[in-house]
Amino acid sequence: MKYRNAAEIRVSRSGSVIGAISLALLTTWGQSQEESDEFFELEPFRVVGSHLLVTEMADRSNITPVAVVLASDFDAKGFSTTSEALQSLSVNNGGSVPISNNATGFTPSASSVSLRGLGPEATLVLINGRRVAPFPVGTDGTTAFVDLNSFPLAAIDRIEVLKDGASALYGADAVAGVVNIVTKRDFQGTELTVKYGNTSKADAGDLTVNIVSGKSDEDGSVTVGANYYKRNAIFNRDRSYSEVPPFLSSNASPLNFQITREAALQALGLDSDAAIPGLDDGVEPEDREDLFFASTYDNRENNDGNLPATDYQYTDGRSSSYNYNETSGSYPEYERKGGFLSWDKRIKGTEHVFLYGDLFYQNTYSVNELAPSATGNFGNPGGVSLVIPANSTTPILTPDEVEAGQRTAAEGAYNPFNPFNQDFSGGTRARLAEFGNRIYRDTNDALNATLGLKSDVLFGNWNLDASLSYSSIKNTTRNTLVSISKFNRLNNAADPIFDPESDEYIGTTIPYNPFGYYRNEIENNQLIASYAKVDLKDTNESSLYGSQLVLSNSDLFRINENPVGVAFGHEYRWETLVQSPDSAASTGDVIGSSTANITDAEREIGSLYFEMNLPLVLPENDASWAHSFTANIAGRYEDFVTQQDSIFVPKASFRYLPFDDSFAIRATWGEGYRQPSMYELYAQGLTYTLTAVTNPLSDVNEPEQDATIASNPDLRAEESTNTSFGLIWTPNFLSTATSATSFNLDFWSIERNGNVTVDHQDVVNRYFANETLLPGEGVQLDASDQIVLVNGIFRNLGNEDATGFDIGASYFVANDMGRWDFSVNASYLDSYEVQQFPSAPFFEYAGWTEDVLFDNATGEPSPGAGDDAYLKWKGELAATWTKGNTTVNLVGNYKDGFRDFSFDWDPSAPSDPTGFNQVEATMIWDITASHDFWKGQETWFGDTKVTVGIRNLFNEAPPYVSSWGNNSTGYAGFLYSAEGQFTFVSINKKL
Repeated sequence: MKYRNAAEIRVSRSGSVIGAISLALLTTWGQSQEESDEFFELEPFRVVGSHLLVTEMADRSNITPVAVVLASDFDAKGFSTTSEALQSLSVNNGGSVPISNNATGFTPSASSVSLRGLGPEATLVLINGRRVAPFPVGTDGTTAFVDLNSFPLAAIDRIEVLKDGASALYGADAVAGVVNIVTKRDFQGTELTVKYGNTSKADAGDLTVNIVSGKSDEDGSVTVGANYYKRNAIFNRDRSYSEVPPFLSSNASPLNFQITREAALQALGLDSDAAIPGLDDGVEPEDREDLFFASTYDNRENNDGNLPATDYQYTDGRSSSYNYNETSGSYPEYERKGGFLSWDKRIKGTEHVFLYGDLFYQNTYSVNELAPSATGNFGNPGGVSLVIPANSTTPILTPDEVEAGQRTAAEGAYNPFNPFNQDFSGGTRARLAEFGNRIYRDTNDALNATLGLKSDVLFGNWNLDASLSYSSIKNTTRNTLVSISKFNRLNNAADPIFDPESDEYIGTTIPYNPFGYYRNEIENNQLIASYAKVDLKDTNESSLYGSQLVLSNSDLFRINENPVGVAFGHEYRWETLVQSPDSAASTGDVIGSSTANITDAEREIGSLYFEMNLPLVLPENDASWAHSFTANIAGRYEDFVTQQDSIFVPKASFRYLPFDDSFAIRATWGEGYRQPSMYELYAQGLTYTLTAVTNPLSDVNEPEQDATIASNPDLRAEESTNTSFGLIWTPNFLSTATSATSFNLDFWSIERNGNVTVDHQDVVNRYFANETLLPGEGVQLDASDQIVLVNGIFRNLGNEDATGFDIGASYFVANDMGRWDFSVNASYLDSYEVQQFPSAPFFEYAGWTEDVLFDNATGEPSPGAGDDAYLKWKGELAATWTKGNTTVNLVGNYKDGFRDFSFDWDPSAPSDPTGFNQVEATMIWDITASHDFWKGQETWFGDTKVTVGIRNLFNEAPPYVSSWGNNSTGYAGFLYSAEGQFTFVSINKKL
């Protein structure tokens, strides 16, 4: 089939996809009249969202909405990583795994997208149409996703984003859509690209070097490439808006000690019925608490570790606070390197049978720095308890110690610097500033390999694509942290490490003094702090072995002379997951880190699917009711062999052109599903985490509450229904030989049922309401009814309903001044309602912070950390001018504001409007300019393209976020980065 000026339609023998709706049209319309007389022969190609080959232009073949990011966009928009490109798309919303401000999470070296805001687990990521192994540590420790950093950037030709559910075609996880990364093939020549950029603060140098070389002819092709990327870190202290966060940690120096009344009175030399100054003022004796807090925060400047008990402040809550952003990082240090090989070869003696293969390798190294270790509650549920011994070997016992029948510290332990005769544990909190920053070093090794056989004339006009694939990603961490057991030993003057006669002697007889203030250096503390530091090594690896077989025929039979296409396929995959934490991590002997799971699991999944394309009316049929009408039906049966479960899902779609090619109506309906991750199903032991929880008894919000999550092998697949309806209009009266206009509007709706979830706040609420808790759920309290630990378990509890629409418009005009292209693409999230469990109400999350908590009984909101949000509007406005070899791009990226909890939010009046503020919307402008020097000249300096650009042209700061003082950076750190204005230059040379 021939089309005028179809040079931009890419064809690959491996059968991958181009789905750009307006790209081909704008390319065609934008050519000169002389060029428009040239015709090109189109070979069959495969469109994302279909297994059938087509020979139509992209605008005619696309029933479902697709967005495409071309390799040229990486350079034109200054993208250095796949994550940057995909997270900038308007269809990406709350819940993605971010690049920056992720060091406190479980996956600081990985990144993902969240189409429609349904989470990374609901977005299927493919490479050349095939599945790859998920990152071996889930987001939040439990939810599977594919790491976008594991693909060699130099290998990417384009990224296709199917903005529609596609489980019937691609299987599990394609609930919100599909991201298909298509790699370079049939490359001719050699290209070298070098790019360098830096922030206006000159603190995050960014270097990219890519080289690609290839050769292609009718007998086959080979393409090879290599990539290198390095970027320096950014620290919170280097940005005015994150230098001092809204949330100052109660894990502080000087420490917040939880103390008994008896120990405080004894140290102060007061009678047993005396009032404690500052604590009992105006409080009747019968109302006085037996457990409270002590700190020297008000006297910290004079604190050298030897202040008496009379210089402490005694308060109901923890009074000492710490600014962790003095030393914490916001953007990690990155280094990536890798390479790829893609080839195909005609089998001798055949015309249309090819062997093909792909091999990709990517090594990623990242370094994240966090502030010094935060102990959390010294009680440390699930791990080793921290303890600072009393000043004698016969201390006053706390209520918990009385109940246990023994002291917390070892028998005979004491610390001479302790002004109190009490072992400090329980709710005591510390910031170990003298031990230095926590350092998280991650190395990821990702490997993808495919070997296949392809033919487009099997048994007449059948197409065959059969392949075997292997994918793996290995995550190795080497983290410098602090051992709890060694910290306890440093605090015990009676420990053998302080005995000169002991083999364990560390060179001093003086123990650690935890009673000072970190800015007032205690020389001995500096000398011995290194003893408690440990370098932990965790190894996590996931792998996927797969086989794929697709048989398709685009003209199996005819209806009214219209060709009916069919496709049949089979997929098999075997997945494995091995998590091997360091022994210290698996036993809970690390300060500030949750107890790590040991997991060794595998599962087997097989599937059969079909697709049929029914062109009931084509333009040549001359029907009175339609210019063109095409229907598509598909279905998939998936057998979860290991879980002894199965599912079948259908999908139907149509495209209707009532008048001519200028106006199209399209619609889809389909069912989908997500299979629970192997973390959710098979993790051994508990996943420990920190989450925001409000105590219903005291209305106290604890942003760093210890909590656990347990796996559940009886989980079933989540189910979903996806519908969409769209219009595409390219008005003929606005189109000429030198100009064109296009509009598109797509409405979408997703219903998701049986979501795998755990709600710790709901567990707490039900516990205090004396309702029945499920096996594995629980709440632990200390003697003063403060929450120590919340236990939750995964269940198929949640339901979600999300609706919205995407809009797009484009216009170009060519004249003597050059070619001008204008476009706008935006997504609107009209509603995102979440139900935590079947009998609970639905709550609206659109326009809110992503981790807002709603009380299922009252509907009242309470704050989370405010790092992310479900934005109502997100979009891009772009303008491009091209003349000769020069191109200038101006792009505006819009992010809507959202509802935030102000400092004035009152938990006793949680819906009072005065307790909220609207976070500001932002428009960030990027500009690039490029010029091809000596284009076409066969010299050493010929064909050199230089691009210069500025991201965040006006150096806009992220909008302020408080989240009732829970936010850790002062802005939504998962939506924005601290990069600021970033200037770069890129040189591309054809060799």
